[in-house]
Amino acid sequence: MDLDKRKLIVFGSSSDIATEFINNQNKFKNIYAVSRDKTEYSKEVTFVETSDYKNIDEVFELIDVENNDLYIVNFVGSINLRPIHLAKDDDMYEILEVNLMSNFRILSSLLKKSINKLSYVCFSSVAASYGLSNHELIASAKSGLEGLIRSCSATYGYKGYRFNCIAPALIETKLSSKFVSNDKAKEMVSNMNVLNKIGQPSDITKCLSWLLSDESAFVTGQTINIDGGMNNINTRIVR
Repeated sequence: MDLDKRKLIVFGSSSDIATEFINNQNKFKNIYAVSRDKTEYSKEVTFVETSDYKNIDEVFELIDVENNDLYIVNFVGSINLRPIHLAKDDDMYEILEVNLMSNFRILSSLLKKSINKLSYVCFSSVAASYGLSNHELIASAKSGLEGLIRSCSATYGYKGYRFNCIAPALIETKLSSKFVSNDKAKEMVSNMNVLNKIGQPSDITKCLSWLLSDESAFVTGQTINIDGGMNNINTRIVR
């Protein structure tokens, strides 16, 4: 294995989960953190500043992705819980731009290049699968993203390229703390799944590491829900 040819590229690398993920990576000599905000990590990381995914070609030129084995994660995302009757066109455009178009632009640029190997993972949401109130905008964008990933896996599978999604429920982070700011809110969120708890960043990063790795070499075009069994909530047996 040529470690010099293996490159881990993390978009949206300043989030809590992205930081934990990067800090726990021990199999990559070359790690690139792509974000508008620079973050301190516990290991050596090359920071690539960008705030505009319309210029993604420049990012890949700086990293020099040609003829390398690429392991790419896109953490970029946003949420808007405004119900559709209150939403404006601009609300939907913004959600689509961040959650769907960032992935489109990354993949559109990347797949024009000569790459030895590719494992790509991005983030959907349980809202794409379940009917959650006030999630009309994000559900639309994430459903489109899942379709993009499935189609890419079909189109480029002959090259051995892999594309997968992770769809989390609410995970306990600094960002989510505004939704679970007290014990009552935490209990309500916990009761939405059969395990009766809130997901932790490590629940995401462990799955992510597996999806990127060769241990999941026969997995592509999939969306993996990390939600404590939300889909089984109506069949849960109360003991």
